[in-house]
Amino acid sequence: MLKLTQPAYAYADALALCRDGITGNIGLLQKVNNATQALQSQAQAYEASGTTGELFTIQPLQTQDEDDPIVLGLLKKSDLIKLYGNYLVGKKKPARDVYDALMLAADEKCPFCGGIGRPRNLDHYLPKAHFPQFSIVPVNLVPSCRDCNMDGKGEAFATTEAEQVIQPYLDDDRFFNEQWLHARYLPGDRNEPGVIEYFVSPPDYWEPAQKKRVEKHFKDFELALRFSKEAGPRLVVLMTQYQALLDNQVDEATSKNIIFQSVINTSPFINHWERVMCVTLMLEL
Repeated sequence: MLKLTQPAYAYADALALCRDGITGNIGLLQKVNNATQALQSQAQAYEASGTTGELFTIQPLQTQDEDDPIVLGLLKKSDLIKLYGNYLVGKKKPARDVYDALMLAADEKCPFCGGIGRPRNLDHYLPKAHFPQFSIVPVNLVPSCRDCNMDGKGEAFATTEAEQVIQPYLDDDRFFNEQWLHARYLPGDRNEPGVIEYFVSPPDYWEPAQKKRVEKHFKDFELALRFSKEAGPRLVVLMTQYQALLDNQVDEATSKNIIFQSVINTSPFINHWERVMCVTLMLEL
């Protein structure tokens, strides 16, 4: 929904800062040092796959035979998860600067839900439980609100192209710059303002898998309900303002331009719930 700028810290920076913070575990530090080149190669492969929409091709860790398998070099799954939990999230560790920079860059807006939620922590786009080699890769760490992180995505990951939710850092610009979110206005009875109902309708020329991806994103993060809830009180205000202009003999076209077109013109991005609502009201009232 929301495009995020590339993180200020590259993977090499994050890894170096994590290594600087490993002061009481010489064994872990040695394993990380020995696997540095392999870790960097994995991070590069992640970015390459992300920019082509092929993160689904990266195979998850197979853990059927043991709970803590070796992932890279001598690094076990628990070692890589510890890099994130102890050395990147740890408030007194050098790599905490990476965590804080990623959170601040979101500008208090969760990219998965188009900014209606406030980020509370970093979500691993490819979950660290299944892809621990990417536990501290900055472009795999998405500032997310609780609803999107816990209820919307959780530990799920895609195994086909169509199952992938939008990757805020790396995905094709069309997901962010072309309209695929739409709405319809359901008038209320008597003096009720009505309801805005949201749905997905991507451009016809999109590839089938791209269409399915926005449909899945919309469904997984329950955006129909969440956007409609956001639209409810705002619709009351806008409709009251619109009716006031009509009552004062301002013609319909001018009233629409004053109330609805001004919102459309100042919306932060094309698929913003309020912009889509006002586009709908311009057409259907």
